[in-house]
Amino acid sequence: MTCVWITRSEPGATRLERALIEAGFESINAPVLTTEIVNETTPSEEFDVTVFVSEHAVKHAIERKWSSVGPVVAVGQTTAEALRSIGLEPVQAAQASSEGILELFEQQYPAAGSVLIVAGADGRTDLAKWLIDKGVRVCTWITYRRVLLEPVVDVGACDVIVASSAEALSRIAELCFTHANFDGGQLSVLVPSSRVAEVAGSFGFKNIVNSNGADPRAVVATLKDRLL
Repeated sequence: MTCVWITRSEPGATRLERALIEAGFESINAPVLTTEIVNETTPSEEFDVTVFVSEHAVKHAIERKWSSVGPVVAVGQTTAEALRSIGLEPVQAAQASSEGILELFEQQYPAAGSVLIVAGADGRTDLAKWLIDKGVRVCTWITYRRVLLEPVVDVGACDVIVASSAEALSRIAELCFTHANFDGGQLSVLVPSSRVAEVAGSFGFKNIVNSNGADPRAVVATLKDRLL
């Protein structure tokens, strides 16, 4: 049975674990990241569009008593589901990435004058830079930070590692390559985008598969189609 190491943070790790078990995979649920809230002041002004870059951004914004004004955009299916769970109907980009959001803005919000981006610390800034270059007033609200964990994992027992972000890969690589006999081609690394695939390659992983999304459905479908 194929053994999959789940490295993403909770609650996504447990959701993925359930999906993998239902699909007949063995799994090791050992996240390499968690998050903690950042005490940054909640923006009081209104924005034409609000963009949430992750499920964690939604969670921590709600904890800070954020309320919706205007259209809400979600990066990825999981983020969209988190927003729906609080009664909002977000707009999703065809591609769950900054590039997909840029395309969405060009198509649906070309006249937006102000945008609030709700994100984690030390995340990508491509979207903000692109919008600013277009003359849009941008506020990036940092609601959480990522914290690295040190799980104890038998890497030799794993056939596949699911890496949901570039940030996670630094710790994954550290845990893998500290094993004297580890070879970057001995297992597959499943990533959610071409950008994260490039990061995985830079760390020395060789068998990299792009699932084009980090949600359980995309991961399970890719495992079945590409790695079985």
